Formats: sequence, C-alpha cells, structure tokens
Amino acid sequence: MDSRKPQTDFACQQLWEDIPGSGRKYLHIWGDQLNYHSSILIVHGLGEHGGRYHSLAREFAAAGHRVIAFDQQGHGQSTEKRGCITSYDSMLDDIAAMLTWIGDEQPRILFGHSMGGNLVLNYALRRPELQPDAVISSSPMIKAVRPPHPVFEFILRMLMRVAPNMTIGSDTDPAKLMSDPKEQQALADDVVFHSSLSLRLGAALLDSGRWVLKHADQLKTPMLLTHGTADTKTCHKASIEFARLSTTACQLEILPERMHDPFRDVEREQALEKYFQFMDSIRNKVAA
Repeated sequence: MDSRKPQTDFACQQLWEDIPGSGRKYLHIWGDQLNYHSSILIVHGLGEHGGRYHSLAREFAAAGHRVIAFDQQGHGQSTEKRGCITSYDSMLDDIAAMLTWIGDEQPRILFGHSMGGNLVLNYALRRPELQPDAVISSSPMIKAVRPPHPVFEFILRMLMRVAPNMTIGSDTDPAKLMSDPKEQQALADDVVFHSSLSLRLGAALLDSGRWVLKHADQLKTPMLLTHGTADTKTCHKASIEFARLSTTACQLEILPERMHDPFRDVEREQALEKYFQFMDSIRNKVAA
C-alpha cells in the first residue's frame, strides 16, 4: 500500500451515460482512464449513491485501479421515487449492463457494500453467464441484526400486494455506521442520501438474503467477504454462515470491533489492507 499515489491526484468525474440494456445512469468515475490494471465497479448501499464512495475510490485509484460507481434505481440522481425499484432482477440486470459497459480488457472486480453487498452475492450466484473476475462483499445484508417480527413481516407483505412502492424509513444514525467523525459529518450533510425503502425493495432484500444462504455452495467466482463484529445493521454471523456453507471460492475476513462501514472507520486500514491483498492476488492469478 505504500506505493499508492497521493489521493489528491484523483478527482471524481460525474456524468450521465446511456448504458445499453440498462438505460441512462448517473456515473461516478475515478482514476487514470488510460493507464490502469483493473476496473472496480462499486454497488452502493441502501439510501446511498455513487458519490458516497469518494474516499474509498480514491484509495483504489491510488493503487492503479479504475473505479466506477453508478446511482442505483431509487437512489442518488436516478429518476425513480426514493427507495423504489422496478424489481430485484432489474437491479441485477443493471449490474450486468455496467459490467458489459466497462469491458473486459482488464480484470473486473465487483465491490458491493450493505445492500450492495447483498446484490453482488446474488449476482455471483444467479448470473453465471457474465461474471467479473472477483467479488468483494462488504457487510452484506444477508440478515438484519434486528430482523422484522414474522407477524409484522406478514402484514407488510400483504400491504405490498396493493402498495409495493409504499416507503418506510430506516435508521441512519451516522454514529452507528462508522467511527470517523469526518465521515459521520459527511453523511449528516449529504442532501442526496435518503432513509427510505419501498415495501418491494424491503421484501426483496429479505428474500434474496435467505436465497443466498440456500445456494452458497454454488459459488464459483473468487470472493472476499468482510464483516465487522460491531455492525449494528447487518448481521456478521450471517456472513460467517454463508462462508461456512460456501465453497473454497469464498475468503471470509471478520473484522473485530469494526462497524458497518469499516472503510469509513478511523482504523480503516485494517479493511483496506484486506481489500488490496485480495485484489493483488486476483491480479496475479489473472496475469499468470
């Protein structure tokens, strides 16, 4: 990691782009676009947008990666109602379209956090026809730390049948997500971030989390799965269960005392080191 260039070298380019098979997407791009050794596609979490990953993306860019994030349906600059999606499958379609748009001249790494961590797990298992070279799933939403009571979930699913785009709020206390005061303030000041999810999206996250546990043994794409033990949002024990049920393709890294956003903690180097070690191993494997 000492070879990384100063972060100030890497500004974020933001633009609208027509993505074949996905429509018009708002993109955030970092790094040298002509001289890079791999591409990282970031899939953000619930309520977030691609720009939330500026500090992490600059770390990746400083190590020679090209980094692309896109605002998902119902998030960031996208045109849908906040927290609303067309369908869960359409979110996986967006990832496939973005991977195709990126191209395959260099290794492609799929990085997803929280809701995005859920999506990249499901993508790795459900879309074998177009896989990246590797996947990093950070604090994935396989199970919530405090899952809804079965009766409450039943009521919401009944309501979803008539009002799938009805939204409910989620807990977004920055102090419960990360330990870095600057990152906490950045989230508090972020006017694009929102705290809504539709009933359709909420049910899809519950169902897809359960689905990956049932199909974990089918994983073939190299994966790094990281989760902090101090995460109060998504359950780190569910990540341990996924890794136990999975194949040797999954490398599990449990981060003691790290919060939901370990790459936004004060002690972020622990998480960053795991990412870079894994990405270096993938790069060496592809080059061999």
